[in-house]
Amino acid sequence: MIVMDRENIFARGWSHVLSTTNDLAELRAFAKRVGAPAAALHLGNRWVHLDLKLAPRDLALADPDVRVFERTSDMLRYLKTLQQPSTSGVNG
Repeated sequence: MIVMDRENIFARGWSHVLSTTNDLAELRAFAKRVGAPAAALHLGNRWVHLDLKLAPRDLALADPDVRVFERTSDMLRYLKTLQQPSTSGVNG
């Protein structure tokens, strides 16, 4: 699943876009779908991501399949919850 923040508070007019599974192929396909340039893709230490602005950002924000977070910190917190191992079914 693709997630993004509505706007990067440190760079107005820009948004971060990530794959919940850190899937490079998913991000590349999404970048192509919204018309983002190759330079938008960043291979970070922990999460690969897209930095989007202008028309590609607007298209991404309007995509019904994208989960948009108001704040970057909320998006990152959500991603961290997905990484935590499930404890369901464990007898304690």
